[in-house]
Amino acid sequence: MAAQFDFPVLAGRAAAMGGAAVALPDHVSALDNIAGMARLQSTSVALAYQQQFLMQGMGYASAAAAVPVGFGAFAFSAVHYGNSDYNEQMLSLAYALPLGKQLSLGAAFHYLHASTSDPYYDPQHLLTFSVALQYAPSDKLTVGFKAYNPSAVALQTASQLYVPARFNLGASYWLADELLAVVEVEKSLYDDASLRCGLEYVFFDFYAVRMGFSTAPVCYTFGLGMQRQHLGVDLVAQYHSVLGMSPLLALSYRF
Repeated sequence: MAAQFDFPVLAGRAAAMGGAAVALPDHVSALDNIAGMARLQSTSVALAYQQQFLMQGMGYASAAAAVPVGFGAFAFSAVHYGNSDYNEQMLSLAYALPLGKQLSLGAAFHYLHASTSDPYYDPQHLLTFSVALQYAPSDKLTVGFKAYNPSAVALQTASQLYVPARFNLGASYWLADELLAVVEVEKSLYDDASLRCGLEYVFFDFYAVRMGFSTAPVCYTFGLGMQRQHLGVDLVAQYHSVLGMSPLLALSYRF
């Protein structure tokens, strides 16, 4: 069975559209989708915080930086969850490159760490990887794929427990100049498949309203975004059908 290190989508744009991130090429792709940053034009940084189900002191904090190089882009990201009683971290080093005008590839190495205040449990130190691609056959359509931890790394203290191995396949399509639709399917080796769908409407060139939903578990999402010159701000509300609300704030800056 899968356990621990099941980090959610933290890029504000994708989080507001049901968590469908795999087919969105943009400057904050280092947080959730490696291949999407292959054609990055300028250095960017991104920060995000999600308070999980409005529980005090329990949330996901993330930071990412992406730098274009001569061919492709490098990125570093960090995610932290929990408090002193129990916490998890993931540090990632990624590289993405374009192949021709339509195809982008990416790969990342991830260091995973978990610890608890209970001395009975040893800290966890694990290494895994992910790979991703995006294919854009036209200006309107992008198809994406991502495999996270495909080798299903086992936890050190219990070999029958595994870090989730997740596979995502999705597409984004511009229905109009201002209207984007996204759809994605995520499948874990030990869980039911999850469907993610969303819409984004851009108005006045700088602002966006987004909505979406996902299944397994059922979650509804809504968000507002702003991208003015170098600064981006996203506010997201995610509503779990059983556990309730998880607000998210994401900031990004392009140099």
